[in-house]
Amino acid sequence: MLPKASRQSLVLHTLYLALFLLLASAGSVAGFDLHFDELVPDNSEVRRARAHLMRAPDSEVRNFVQTTESQRSWEHRVRVETRDEGDHLYVLFLNESFGRFPVWGAGSYIVRRPAGASAPDQVKIFLRSDPGYYLRIFPHENRSRMDLHIADIATSRSIPVPLSFEQVLREPLSRILELTRRTVDWPVLFPIGGAQHYAAVETMVRRARAALQDLPDAEDGAMDEHGNLVFIESLVLQDQEPGFNCSGFAKWILDGLIEPLSGRYLSIDQLKRKHPDPRGHRWGLRHDELRDPYFGLDWTRNLALAAYSLNVHGTEVPDSDIDPRAADVNSVPFSRYTRDVGYPVSELGRIMYLLAVSEPGHFYLASLSRPFGEEPVLRQHTHVAVLFPYFDSNGIFRVVVMERNIESSLVSLRRRYESEFIHLVRVQADDRYQPPRIEMAGE
Repeated sequence: MLPKASRQSLVLHTLYLALFLLLASAGSVAGFDLHFDELVPDNSEVRRARAHLMRAPDSEVRNFVQTTESQRSWEHRVRVETRDEGDHLYVLFLNESFGRFPVWGAGSYIVRRPAGASAPDQVKIFLRSDPGYYLRIFPHENRSRMDLHIADIATSRSIPVPLSFEQVLREPLSRILELTRRTVDWPVLFPIGGAQHYAAVETMVRRARAALQDLPDAEDGAMDEHGNLVFIESLVLQDQEPGFNCSGFAKWILDGLIEPLSGRYLSIDQLKRKHPDPRGHRWGLRHDELRDPYFGLDWTRNLALAAYSLNVHGTEVPDSDIDPRAADVNSVPFSRYTRDVGYPVSELGRIMYLLAVSEPGHFYLASLSRPFGEEPVLRQHTHVAVLFPYFDSNGIFRVVVMERNIESSLVSLRRRYESEFIHLVRVQADDRYQPPRIEMAGE
């Protein structure tokens, strides 16, 4: 049974998620419409005024001179331009953002028409100022159909839109969202609060990033509870060129969170503790001692348990009383979780975005699971990384990836583990975070 402090923490977390899902199911409430309009500027005034251009003869579209127009209902300007790409002609309605008109700006419309045709055949609408978040809407009989892309992944396809395609090209985007609210939980895609909800995550990123250049690297290396660099397997002091491996680096991140609250670093023995009961299967467990296929999973879970066991008041709770899976991320919209394995790495960008929206103020410890070894080949958790998703003060979504003493990226993770899986555990960020300083020989 969970101790009182942990039960309270989990109850609050559950209530928060229930409130979030309630808001999501209410899709068209006035507060959401207002918040959406603040995030995604509208340009329907200009689209209605330039509706003829979308159906004009090819020569008129090709000879159109770019123009920048103002709107009565909005402060931002809209740039209208056309492009000839050979097989297709495009009419672009680009919203102004900080004096520029990016093609992938939030609320920008890209209307496509086959060369020689009399009408457009699709429109691409950007939901955020990011090229990976957009809608594609197509005419379908006397109505329309819509595909939703999140982080460049087609999340939902052929969603019915009860508007003619001509109406789609003229109406405000908020009208399309309102009419499809029963099919898509639109609030799931947009932050429920401002940058202040992500301040602790950004603080941790800034402080950890500043210390990265001074971190050493070594196989099987970590810092023990006394601040000494040792080998994880033997706990023997490192010599010659001491440092961290990926697991030791993740511990270093958590030590910077734990030590300011408890006055101590984490014990390596505590983090090496195995949890055979809630994970694995009978065949794989036969190889647990020899191959340790769940090392990364157990290590990241134990790190998260250490954070859970130390609540915000500084009261320590024995983490042995907490379910090892208490911090697991086991439910994300549009993605399927596999127990003790995680999610496809190919979906990680979308997963990070949705987690940042639904549970702001967290960062994530990741364990990469992939087939490994010979005789037999086992699915093993072979690599650990730390992921920091947040929205900055300009509303730009960012994911900082740190692994083995360097800052990498989601692109790098996908390139290296495209067909593999990634298991995530959540940790609450804290602006009291102070990365431990590593004392090297001679200092």
